[in-house]
Amino acid sequence: MRENQEKMTHNKPGNDPDSASSFIEILEDMNEQGGFIRSVLATEEGLPIAAARDHTLDNSLSALVALLQNASHDVLYQLEMNGLSEITIRDQDRYKFVCRRIKSADDRLLLAALVPPDIYYRRVMNRAMKRIQSFLE
Repeated sequence: MRENQEKMTHNKPGNDPDSASSFIEILEDMNEQGGFIRSVLATEEGLPIAAARDHTLDNSLSALVALLQNASHDVLYQLEMNGLSEITIRDQDRYKFVCRRIKSADDRLLLAALVPPDIYYRRVMNRAMKRIQSFLE
């Protein structure tokens, strides 16, 4: 797992030498454009790579990402569904916790965001996911 995280944070040609900073910038842009409260980029195992609003890695969000990932694997297996695309949890106040999978050639990451009520999130998250994917290539 550590090798995977190191691989994702090493310098790639044409990209910013500090990928963690670049991921934080992408998350900050996404939060600003979408009006999201906070967001996190994590490995499938739930290891945080970057988080935004307060520039710290939020372990509670990362733990929730890992929990959702494990639960989704069980559900997908039981229902014979084909792969995870998105999981959304909505509370009684209509806040949403959205977790989406980012696939690239070698890496599988999860992008999660806490979204306020009445905010459309897909277009903004799609743009952030494309930026993250292009950074990983």
